[in-house]
Amino acid sequence: MLNKITGQQIYNSFRQKKIKWLTVCLAIGIGVYFFLPAVSLDETDILIPVGFDKIPSGLTITNFSPKNIEVRVRGPKSAIKDMCNLKLRYSADLSDVSTGFNAIPVNLEHAGFPKKFSVINVNPAFLDIIADTEIYKKVPVEVSHTGEPASNFFVADALAKPSSLILRGPEKLLHPLEKVLTKSIDINGISETFKKEITLDLPAGIEIVFPSGVIHAEIFLNEKFAIKKFSNILVIGKNTKYSYSITPPVINIKIKGPVYILEKLKAKEVINVYVDLKGLKPGIYVRRAAITLPVKITLAGVEPEIFTVKIVQ
Repeated sequence: MLNKITGQQIYNSFRQKKIKWLTVCLAIGIGVYFFLPAVSLDETDILIPVGFDKIPSGLTITNFSPKNIEVRVRGPKSAIKDMCNLKLRYSADLSDVSTGFNAIPVNLEHAGFPKKFSVINVNPAFLDIIADTEIYKKVPVEVSHTGEPASNFFVADALAKPSSLILRGPEKLLHPLEKVLTKSIDINGISETFKKEITLDLPAGIEIVFPSGVIHAEIFLNEKFAIKKFSNILVIGKNTKYSYSITPPVINIKIKGPVYILEKLKAKEVINVYVDLKGLKPGIYVRRAAITLPVKITLAGVEPEIFTVKIVQ
């Protein structure tokens, strides 16, 4: 016949098992403490680059500082050595910023720190953010150039294509902007019109909205022209068998042409002034003189314009 198990017996059995397990756990703890090395901790300072997101629509960030935050952390020595491989980045939530100066508290929950590290100190505690209203504006593009072309040429025009752009940027920067300059083009010594791709000299924080693509600059060159005067050029008669006299016997002329031609031009060699007497019989006539000029040279003025021709047998 089975003996009945009393409540006291059950309690005594459970108490004995509990004491046994506590003894085992205590022994294991003592063994770990004495026979296993303790986890070694270390501290270090790291710099985390700062970025931002959630900028309110219609606003743009014109300045923020600092660009990095300094964080002192504590963690296992082995993990501290690998900190440089974490590539941490702090992204500031700017959803509450407004125009002007804003102090945004640093919240390292946005930095992606592993849980095995504890943060001891953060410097600075706030980010300084300056925001401005974002606007759009259409402005002309002006080609900038330096230097001087070859001595016989001058810059007739300098054009950009496209000739204007739609820009986006902070109101304080973009509103007073009246034009955009290209990067300066060196034209020293050039002697012909040319075109090239060019970039713009845009202020920081201003972007091109339209049109996208390459900007072309074209520099147009023309020859330098001048006016030169020649005096007392002899006027002769042609196409007659008779004797003649022309009064006055000489003419003064002004000619216009490229500087490099005028500088070398000698009137006696290349400029002919004459009165055509073909078919005229002895008598007195009033005539204009004909003038032959070199290529690229034009007549700018004559004195006198009328000559008296006397033909005799």
